This record gives sequence, structure tokens and C-alpha cells, in this order.
Amino acid sequence: MGKASVIATAVEIGTSQISILVGEVTEDSVTVIGRGSAPSGEAMRKGEIRDMELVSKAFEQAMAQADESSGGAVLGSAIVTQVISGGGVICTTGVGTASVRNEAGIVGEAEMNEARSNAQVIEITPGWQIINTDDIFWRLDGRPVGHPLNQRGRKLEVQVLIVLAPSAQVANFSDLIRNSELLNAKLYNAYAPICAKEGTLTDKEADDGAVLIDLGAGCTDFLVARDGGMVEAGTLQIGFDHVANDLAIGLGLSFGVCRKLLESGAVKAAIEQESPALMIQLPNGGPQEIPISRFEAIINPRLQEIFEQVRKHIRTQGALFSGVLTGGGALHPGALELFSKTFNLPCRVGTVADATGSITGLDSPRCTTVWGALKIAAYYYRSFSAGKGGSALQRFLEGMNNIWIYLPRWIGKLWKAFKF
Repeated sequence: MGKASVIATAVEIGTSQISILVGEVTEDSVTVIGRGSAPSGEAMRKGEIRDMELVSKAFEQAMAQADESSGGAVLGSAIVTQVISGGGVICTTGVGTASVRNEAGIVGEAEMNEARSNAQVIEITPGWQIINTDDIFWRLDGRPVGHPLNQRGRKLEVQVLIVLAPSAQVANFSDLIRNSELLNAKLYNAYAPICAKEGTLTDKEADDGAVLIDLGAGCTDFLVARDGGMVEAGTLQIGFDHVANDLAIGLGLSFGVCRKLLESGAVKAAIEQESPALMIQLPNGGPQEIPISRFEAIINPRLQEIFEQVRKHIRTQGALFSGVLTGGGALHPGALELFSKTFNLPCRVGTVADATGSITGLDSPRCTTVWGALKIAAYYYRSFSAGKGGSALQRFLEGMNNIWIYLPRWIGKLWKAFKF
């Protein structure tokens, strides 16, 4: 008999695109079975919802694709993770302690969870909420330990990174999901840099010390990882839309035309092919030929500024050994080199390397965040199902739950079939 599985869904509502991944999750694997996407258009700005009606339509389009490609499995999702980003998100740290009270003085999960919980007792501004935390370092009786579980000691101390976001901003994203066919799933938040870390960073990079930059259209997310944990993270409301705006000003074109040139890959292809010029068709005019050197003279300084801004916001002390650049901006020629020079580190483009399933096209830096969010959904499932038995009664109840989830859709299809 095969291992019991559940359906999990990850949702990333980005400035330029809405991405959805559907996966089948077991105790030891995540298999991608569905995918959907739709352009955000003018609905999003700098990682935040600008027009709820427009973004709802785009979300419905992406959901329909994900549902069709997964064979209708989306409705059966038990867990959904929604990616949270935008300029309102901030990170802080907290320190918590716990006493090891058992006679043997051996640290268990209970003591670790107590220390983590105590670290989250911080003053929170009204209207804000904690959406994620991550361990930074542990100490046991004053000495640093990588992982204290099953080690002996009496006083356990942890420093955690705490991610906070405006409750209204989080609720806006949640409303989109709750108003969809994912109403019955358990919904969890996942900060974009954490998702990018899970989606592309290797264990060695996370242990040795790495800076990861997720260069998107409206926002640039970043994090510093060391000893397996996330030491620092943040979001800057600057991205490739600023590049498009610079091009619009410098070339005398509309913002929409410049954004399309970047998103379509036309500029990227011309640079990689070493074309002397790019011929574009203006919406209300004839063709126009623009030297590629003019594009590079505008794009590279802005990218340099973005990487420098990230470097200024990183306060972490200590050596970093590598850099990882992901997100749609990582596809632009020259971006990786500028990143490497700014941080004086060997750098690579971060892509999805460990996704399995029949869905293709995931091996792109555009997919790392939503893939990481799907992996996080799997972690939630495994942590909550740990220790629970897979009895026949439990499987029967889970099957009945699926029946009630799917029943409205079947009724709807029958109604459409017989409706005149």
C-alpha cells in the first residue's frame, strides 16, 4: 500500500505575474502535479494590491490553469501557502530562553519550542502580525551549538528572526484565496525570502554563509543565511519596473512598451546575440530602431544601484562565501556579473533544481519562490501529521471530506449540462 498523501497549493501574487503550483505531498516527497499563471497587469504595484477587482480576475485565470493541469486536484488542497512580500514587511529579532527540567538534562523538542515561543514575546504595533520566524543561533549553557536537540545542558537560549507584516496587507492576499475554490484549505503565510531560500539555496550555501537576492518586477527580496538558518532578510520596493521606467524616460517610449520589451525577453535576446540594434513596433506609429548600447547604458546603472541598495541594508557581520541571484531579473544578461562585483563574491543564478513531476518549465529563476512556498506547505503537513496514525477510519474521514469538497463542483457541472 502506498503512503498517504495530501494535495498542497502555493500561491505567489507578484507585481508582474500570479503563479500557482499544485503538489502531491507525502511523508518524504513533493511531486508537482499542476501549475497556473497569469499576468498581474496593472493590478499590482511594488508587491502590493492596487486594484482588487483586477487582481481577482487574474487570480481566477491562474487558478483555472492550475486546476485544469492538475486534473481538478486544486479543490482537494488541504494546505495552501501564500507568499507575502512588499514594502510593509519588516524583520526584527527576539531572544528566548528555556530551562531543561528533566533529570537527565537532555534538550528535547519541548524545550526548543518553549525557547522559540519566548523569543516571540515582543511588542507588536497594533495592526501588525507575526507571519514567520526562523532560528538564527542557539546557545546551551552559554556555549554556541548548531542544533541543541538531545544535547545535555540546563539553560537553552535561542535568537530568532521575526517577520512582521501589516495585518490588512496580509488579509488582502488571504481574501483572494478565501473567496476562491481554496476556501476549505488551511492557509499559511510564507515570507518571500524564506520561500526563495527553500526553493534554490543548497544546504552547503546556507551553512557556509550566503546572500540571496530575489530580483522581481516591483520588489527585491534579500536574505543572509548562515549555519543553516536565516540571519537577516528584507524587502526593498525597487525592481525591474524601475528599469522599465528608466528606459521609458531615456528612450522616449511609454512605460508599457518598455516593460513588455523586458518581460518578453526581446532586450535579453538582442544583448545575448550581440545585435547592434533592436527594432520595435510602436503601438501608435511605425517601427523604430534603437541601438542596444542605449539599452545597456540605462539598464546597467539601475541594476548596479539595486545591488548597492541591498548591500547597504545588510547589517550582518561575518564572512559570506557566495551569492545567489534569482527571480525574473536574474535572467537579464549582465545582472549576475554586477551582483558578483558589488558583493565581491562568486555568484550563481538560482533555479529550481529538485522539483519532480510531470509539469515542465520549472527550471527557471522565476519559479524558485513559488516552488519554495510549495515545499513549505509540505513542511507544515509533515509537522502537523507527525505522530498521527493512518488508520482506516482516518482515511475514510479524509475521503468523506474530499467528497464534500468536490460535491459542489459536480452539482454545478450537472446543472450546466441540463440547463437550457
